[in-house]
Amino acid sequence: MNNLIVGRIGHNAKGFTLVELMVSLSIGLVLFAGVMSVFVGMRTTTTETSNYGELQENGRFAVSVLTDDLLRQNFWGDLSGTFTLSSLSGNPVPPAAPGNDCVGEGVNNATFPQGTGSFRTLWGQTIVAGSLNPLSCFTMPANTTTMVDSDVIQFKRVISNPVGAASAGNYYLVANLSTGGIFTGDAADDAYVYGASADAAADAAKAADASDAADDVAAANPGDADAAAAAADAATAETAANNDAVTAAAAVGVAVAAGVPLIVNPRMWEYQHHVYYVRQELVGDDSVPVLMQGRLANFRMNFAPIIDGIERIRFMYGIDTDTNPSQPGYGVVNAFVSATNMTQDLWNNTGGTRVLAVKVFVLARGIRPDNKYTNTNSYQLGDDLPFIPNDNYRRLLFSSTVTLYNTSVDAW
Repeated sequence: MNNLIVGRIGHNAKGFTLVELMVSLSIGLVLFAGVMSVFVGMRTTTTETSNYGELQENGRFAVSVLTDDLLRQNFWGDLSGTFTLSSLSGNPVPPAAPGNDCVGEGVNNATFPQGTGSFRTLWGQTIVAGSLNPLSCFTMPANTTTMVDSDVIQFKRVISNPVGAASAGNYYLVANLSTGGIFTGDAADDAYVYGASADAAADAAKAADASDAADDVAAANPGDADAAAAAADAATAETAANNDAVTAAAAVGVAVAAGVPLIVNPRMWEYQHHVYYVRQELVGDDSVPVLMQGRLANFRMNFAPIIDGIERIRFMYGIDTDTNPSQPGYGVVNAFVSATNMTQDLWNNTGGTRVLAVKVFVLARGIRPDNKYTNTNSYQLGDDLPFIPNDNYRRLLFSSTVTLYNTSVDAW
């Protein structure tokens, strides 16, 4: 019997030992941790960059809006000199006050000039806890509140570019170099009715002269048929010109009755009254600060948010106290004064003092908090005490100095 010897063909088992597996896992974890660290760092940097970019955009936009309005503050078209009720001789009684009129401190600080006191075309105040609506015109719906320790500021002026026709819902100033008048847009479609009447009257006078000359020629040549025909044509033209003059004069009467000022050779600008302040709005669990703008529209002051993330606005007013033009310092700012320290005389330009410049401070704040960040920075807005928020919001402070060119000009 043959014995079968079965040989076992062996296979060497290959793989990782437990030690090798542990080492591999450790290296993998280190690499993964490194990748995650880079990813988290990049994401954090991207978030911070985005937040600061948003702060930059909001802050610069707010400074731009306020600067543009300040540059044009106290601009009254062709009208030279100080804008007062006495300078509106073409319409000595301005229209009735708009709805929800913003009336600031002083005896003459509403939308339109009054007969008492100096008309304030620029005025501001720091809002305190006991006076959240200092102009009695802020819109204060539920879940909103006026920002304390921020300023309110108002400007009065006309929009820079003259217009050719009035539109309903707006107020307008028509003026020449010496006088002006304010009227409502629904009073007439065109403020140039007086000029049209003057032109029609001049045309009628020319037609009368031409008719008289033609009559003289016809009288000197009684048998000349052409001269007689020319005289008849001239008489017809004179009648038509007289009818046009009567129609234009009637239009003047209608316009005057409706409140359009009677101004010789005027131009027309839209009249505006702008107010800015900061309001906090509750959005979910976050309180978001917004820059509010009030403006005249539809014969009333209307407010709307224009820029999110603006936490505070503060202003310092550059005063020229040298009242004598021959003094070396005349026309130069002597001191910058905060709204809190501005006096009634300084606002009214009493004794020849003038506000020639304004320093603007805008504090922009992030919309959302970052719980990994604590803001303990100190922010100096003018001569106020430093503001240290000690919270989780990022902020940037912007400032600018604006020269009030229209205040320093005595006549155009």
